[in-house]
Amino acid sequence: MRTRTWAVMAAAAALAGLTACSGPGSADTEERLHGETDRASYSSAEGVSGAADIAVTGPVLGVRTRECDEGGDTATEPAVDPPAEDGVDPGPDPSATGSPAPTATPSGIAGDGAGGPECVPMVFLKVRVAAVVKPGFGISGGDEIVVGDIDTDKVTAEGTTPLVVGRRYALYLRRMTAPDHPGITSVPTFWIPVGGDQGVFFLNKDTVRPASADIVALTNAEAEKKLGAASGTSRPERLRTTVAGLREAAKVAAAGQRASAHRAAKQRRPSHTPGPPGRP
Repeated sequence: MRTRTWAVMAAAAALAGLTACSGPGSADTEERLHGETDRASYSSAEGVSGAADIAVTGPVLGVRTRECDEGGDTATEPAVDPPAEDGVDPGPDPSATGSPAPTATPSGIAGDGAGGPECVPMVFLKVRVAAVVKPGFGISGGDEIVVGDIDTDKVTAEGTTPLVVGRRYALYLRRMTAPDHPGITSVPTFWIPVGGDQGVFFLNKDTVRPASADIVALTNAEAEKKLGAASGTSRPERLRTTVAGLREAAKVAAAGQRASAHRAAKQRRPSHTPGPPGRP
């Protein structure tokens, strides 16, 4: 796992896991907000699976609410858009509802209104779990969860791919509860993608592709091999796989975590120093 600096706007510390920053702006202008933070970077599905609390597949059903979080300084990094071939879902979910207007809070929904100078827009989306890739917290198929994401209708952010209503994704997520996000009041518990768009995968008809070009392999070993073979400034092609492949990568990550926990437990055990040998 590498760490790099990239621009991002998030629920301040929530999405980034660190301190994010914002510039001035409000819902009354067309200004875009920018920010910068250090965030872990992954190169494989195994890597993001190991960092996630759960991983699921399913469609985005609609917007639950919008709310603003605090920020800080400005930056000038551009937004990163998904590849053109990933822009349209070949099999959108028919039960999904359209997203409200970018500048309006959905009717009848609680939450902060237009943001002030230190207000960073966030959007909270309803996602129906179709299948579980990495189990956790009792989440199962058919459940509806809330995923927090940067509101890209109002915010420019590098390393962020907007979650589109009606589209299907595989999402690697971390759970956030009220103590984790003091700046968010309308949603007590929600989930955030691991590492920005590194935790977002597009589900197409026959393939699964990561939103981030950083994800080049299913396992850490495969990614290390591909990155080591890359010449000069070239980079391996981003991963193409299936949901079954993601499940296998999750199993590899879980096995690695169990092995690490076992080694750590052995190291914590007090060593036994034998006493002097007894007399015959």
